[in-house]
Amino acid sequence: MRVAFCLARDVLPKYFSKFSRHDFTLPQLFACLVVKEQQRKSYREVEALLRDAPQWCRDIGMRKVPDHNTLCRAFHAMNLIRRTGRLLDRWSAT
Repeated sequence: MRVAFCLARDVLPKYFSKFSRHDFTLPQLFACLVVKEQQRKSYREVEALLRDAPQWCRDIGMRKVPDHNTLCRAFHAMNLIRRTGRLLDRWSAT
């Protein structure tokens, strides 16, 4: 989760919009979504997993666990297919 967060922090903007609530940064949400995909969990299941592992959230600077709806909206809004290529390019360069 930390690796995904560090990579996303270098590539993604901090927030979708300057008018967003700023509860979570895009790199934080991306790291949560990476855990979701890696663990093959649903949005609700990854929310429960993160609630059971609060140290994971603290490691990337989150004070609370994102709701399953937040994760779902973030997944669709990020357009992960296009951005993942840039993240993988960044990772292979290190």
